[in-house]
Amino acid sequence: MSLVLAADNTGVWSWSPAKRKLSWDIRIASILGIEPDHQPEIEDFLSSIHADDRTPLDRLFRGIFNGEGIGEDDFEFRMRRLDDGRERWISARSRVFRDENGTVSEVIGTARDITDQKLHDIHLHMLLREITHRSKNLLAIIQAMARQTVKDSLTAEDFERRLSLRLRGLAASHELLAAQDWHGAHIEELIKGQFGDAFEQFRTRVILHGESVFVKPEAAQNIGLALNELATNAIRYGALSNQDGQVDVTWGIEESEEHDRRLRITWNEFGGPAVAPPRRQGFGRKVVERVAASALDGSVSLTFAPSGLQWSLRIPASFVLSGRPISRSEIPKFF
Repeated sequence: MSLVLAADNTGVWSWSPAKRKLSWDIRIASILGIEPDHQPEIEDFLSSIHADDRTPLDRLFRGIFNGEGIGEDDFEFRMRRLDDGRERWISARSRVFRDENGTVSEVIGTARDITDQKLHDIHLHMLLREITHRSKNLLAIIQAMARQTVKDSLTAEDFERRLSLRLRGLAASHELLAAQDWHGAHIEELIKGQFGDAFEQFRTRVILHGESVFVKPEAAQNIGLALNELATNAIRYGALSNQDGQVDVTWGIEESEEHDRRLRITWNEFGGPAVAPPRRQGFGRKVVERVAASALDGSVSLTFAPSGLQWSLRIPASFVLSGRPISRSEIPKFF
């Protein structure tokens, strides 16, 4: 049995009500964070228990130690080690033994540190809750996409094409975030992802320049929606719809004279067909002009210049996880 307890890192303690004596082995001392030769006192143990777990355990232990135990008890609680104050999760078990008169003669128990298991369980619970939350958000986005896309579609085939392109862009953003454990995404990879497989085809005509900027998941998702609309439009109608047009995308952190730091992304098309403002505002334009700006407390500039579409997004730098400030002179003045 001692080998089993040692392998499981389980310690043993005992209490003699008649002698008012508490004893424990070296593993219990290690769990508590005290020297093995320290004279055990029940107050040492009870004072180390987390405040939120102390009342029920205090009642339980006081009952056991006063001879009121009724058999076996299993319990879990948090405690702070007496040497370094680190919080640990403990799983304990106690058993009451009585003499022929029914008086409690001894209480024997075991305890082991289950902190790693608890932290794993807590992390798993949080992860499942986050997945549920993200799934609901994703379904809401897809539902809104489908509802708005059908309004702009002339035929079922047109609806399928438009929705498929938008879902592909949404999936690209999610793949980037998943690859980073949902910590965020790099702007450059986000831009490339919204072109999908077409990026390789237009690699020499899509000019990307900016610092290494890593944005939060919320920013990546909303910026991705706008970039997907811009990329789709450029390929179908804009600068990438002919043989000579180009798209210039620039990004960076800029700081104003008021020390207001913001991430700026600019999209500038040139060399494509002449551009004129659309006669009606479809869902794609709403996404480009409103969605990211509204969701990220930012601002958007959209210009249908004859030479090519020009778009700029500014959002607070609080949505950026990494990236150095750049001077305003480093950002091309397209607007």
